[in-house]
Amino acid sequence: MTTTNGGENGPRLDATVERLERRADAVELTIRLVNPSQQRAMHYISDVRGIVFDEAAGRFVVRLTDEGREVIPGAVDRLPNFARVDPDSTALLPLRLPGSIVRMRTPAVPTAEVELERHELGPDAEIEVVIGLSDTPFYPDPREPTRRPPSILAWEKTQARCVVPRRKR
Repeated sequence: MTTTNGGENGPRLDATVERLERRADAVELTIRLVNPSQQRAMHYISDVRGIVFDEAAGRFVVRLTDEGREVIPGAVDRLPNFARVDPDSTALLPLRLPGSIVRMRTPAVPTAEVELERHELGPDAEIEVVIGLSDTPFYPDPREPTRRPPSILAWEKTQARCVVPRRKR
């Protein structure tokens, strides 16, 4: 299990996988977040905003960030939950992921039919967790109540990432 983090000079959290349990219907992860800063608390998005299967990499990307997130027009777009890690402290982030995801298939030849495909987060699935973070708390802008919160994207200064590699057989 590997660790990557945000910038060396800016806000940063070190992320590692503390616990992984694969069940038939779900994957349970606990991510350990370490704040190496001596002065600032780090704030992060603490709930899953999306799960994407990256076919090129053969990897599931669990996104706790709004970067690249598409909102369906007319759908409810709620703010994420946030949490923090105090200076020179550690926090545990529990995540429960579904055992599979379903997405629309892009057919080679366009058709009027909607095709769906299922991807299983089986024991050999590689999982990358991406967590949006900043060294300041998030507050929605009350001056623009009807606007989708792009302020979340402006708030996010960097990301912490960790990868659960495929289990070797």
